Amino acid sequence: MTTIALGGGPDLHQRREFAGLRDGTHVPGYRGYCPQIKYRVGKTYGTDTHQLSEKTDHVHPLPPVGPSNPKPVLSNKLPAATGDNKYTEQMVPGYTGYIPRSPFKFGNTYKEDCDFNIDQHMSMYKYHDYKTKELQNHVRTAPQLQPIEADPHVKNVLDKYRDTHPIRPILLAEKRLPTEPPMPGYKGFIPRINVTEKGLGARYHTATKEGLEAFAHENAGHWTALSAKVDLTRNYDGVKAPSYSRRVYLNDGMIPKYTGYLPQRRFAFGNTYGDTSRSLSVCKHKDECFGDFMRSKTMPVMQSSKF
Repeated sequence: MTTIALGGGPDLHQRREFAGLRDGTHVPGYRGYCPQIKYRVGKTYGTDTHQLSEKTDHVHPLPPVGPSNPKPVLSNKLPAATGDNKYTEQMVPGYTGYIPRSPFKFGNTYKEDCDFNIDQHMSMYKYHDYKTKELQNHVRTAPQLQPIEADPHVKNVLDKYRDTHPIRPILLAEKRLPTEPPMPGYKGFIPRINVTEKGLGARYHTATKEGLEAFAHENAGHWTALSAKVDLTRNYDGVKAPSYSRRVYLNDGMIPKYTGYLPQRRFAFGNTYGDTSRSLSVCKHKDECFGDFMRSKTMPVMQSSKF
């Protein structure tokens, strides 16, 4: 019998003989459940448990039929450590790197789990490589698809469809005019609807249409001016004013829910928003802009103050 330090030691039968315990006797100090022990007094714990075991049936474990912890059979030969490969046949315990499928494996030693997981990883890798090559071979050997553009049957069907539907375009994208407004909800840039009055108080369809038409008209005017001959003898009349008004505050008043600043709006009460805005001088004047209107009012005062 070898010592415990060398991995040996007495077995269960030898330990029972050394302690002098009879069959069914629990070791003194046992804290588990023992039936009827609390109703017995006057004897030692070993004697009471021995007598109780003679009156009750005990189930003893049978010897194992097969190995209790069979080692998994490896289907691949694990690679030897060369210094360059990551997964080898001798994984060092305490390795904190990633090992495939190791979080789902329990109950074995580190080496057994590593060998089994690496073997499964290699098997799946080889299977995937095999399926990839099989797919490539299948693609190479499959018959090539023939184009149908020269098929007379397809040509006859298209000709028949074109003859029966002469108005609708055939296989051609319908070209739209650049001034056609986009559908409501379009978030892209539309020229002239945010910097002029064309985007105020109008539906999205109408505002975008007017903005695109104004931009197209200005663009056409630019190309006409570039293509015209330069006459150095003509007089310069200055920049022509645009065809649309640049006023922000219109004579018709501001539309409800206008969130911009409206001068003197907070001093007017009792009317609707439209009537209030039309009654203010910022909308009621007839000048080009509110600055010109204010200058026309202050100029007589300044001239009279000089005299």
